[in-house]
Amino acid sequence: MTAVRYRHRIQLRCWLLVTLLLALALPGLAATIQDDWQGVERIVAIGDIHGDYDNYMAVLKNAGVVNRRGRWAAGKTHVVQVGDIPDRGPDTLKIIEHLQKLEKQAEKAGGRLHLLIGNHEHMNITGDLRYVHPGEYEAFETRNSKQLRNNYYAYVVNTLEQQREALLASGGDASNLPVADDDFKRDWYAEHPLGFVEHRLAWQQGGELFEWIAAHNTVIRINDVLFLHGGLSAELLPLSITDINDRVRAELNREDFEGEPLGTADNGPLWYRGLARGDEAAERAALNSVLDHFGAKMIVLGHTPDLNAITPRFGGEVVIIDTGISAYYGGHLASLLIEDGAVTAIHGQHRLPLPKDTAEILPYFEALAAEMPENPRLLAHVEALSNPSIQSGTDGQTDTPRMERAPQSVE
Repeated sequence: MTAVRYRHRIQLRCWLLVTLLLALALPGLAATIQDDWQGVERIVAIGDIHGDYDNYMAVLKNAGVVNRRGRWAAGKTHVVQVGDIPDRGPDTLKIIEHLQKLEKQAEKAGGRLHLLIGNHEHMNITGDLRYVHPGEYEAFETRNSKQLRNNYYAYVVNTLEQQREALLASGGDASNLPVADDDFKRDWYAEHPLGFVEHRLAWQQGGELFEWIAAHNTVIRINDVLFLHGGLSAELLPLSITDINDRVRAELNREDFEGEPLGTADNGPLWYRGLARGDEAAERAALNSVLDHFGAKMIVLGHTPDLNAITPRFGGEVVIIDTGISAYYGGHLASLLIEDGAVTAIHGQHRLPLPKDTAEILPYFEALAAEMPENPRLLAHVEALSNPSIQSGTDGQTDTPRMERAPQSVE
């Protein structure tokens, strides 16, 4: 589907602007979607993309997923992208349009493209726009964008005045409401660039991108491997894979569900970093219980690009594939190949088998560091693994300036 068609459909729905921007649409119907596949011979997994089309395409080509023209070339392969397509870079809409075509091409060839929900998909749908790149708004601009933005501003001002009048009429205090003066207008327009309204229409409930994202899963199992964005905490047990997917989908659709929300929880599948950054000895029992509960031997995660390389932990039972593909994180191109039981890390043109046990972890990182001497994080990690008295590059690591937190923990 092209950007022109997106824009045409958005224009046809512009009369829904006020309702959608208020986010009061009626709940949708969340249907259970398949989340388990067995007997798959070849799997390619790709980490967070974050709005970088060129690097996204380079990773697909390096892994043999697409040909030079960007069309599906992987036959019956199952390709998993573990979430975080949007934010940080300008090309989100272009990437999504390509992925939508690729989904159909994969199915026609007997393969499958699994696109999982990450915390940034969830954030865009729920209105947490802290990391949206200006280019993501620009991609939605049309000749009607100025008028749409003006209409939205007029609605905001009118709503403020109605709230002020209601408060004063009831004897309330309206001093906390902003005054729609010239400074307010200037700041408001700066915070709502052209394309903002169309972007929100597409991502909010009832929008084109919302409907596409909400039809995807949060966690899937292929053979004996679990794939998801953030991590699986033992606190989520005894939920099943389907329970988790239905819960997150219900949250996005604003439907009733039992229990606490998972999409914004620190220990939820979109944000949890215990498997990626926690002390392995301390986390071992929890990992064992998770693997046993879900009938899996390996968990593949995105979300945490600490080493800018495919990172096996727990003797290879956990593999982090968020390497920072986007230029925002340095453009570290990588993917994971699982074929006939063998697991291989692909970094550019380099291919390296993943460790099968703890004894092979250090030799793996030593070989990787030799192939990627320009990566100081890898060199530091090798040193830490060689000398346990040095803090590891993942175990117990403190937050970096780019480390995100779940929305409820943001001050």
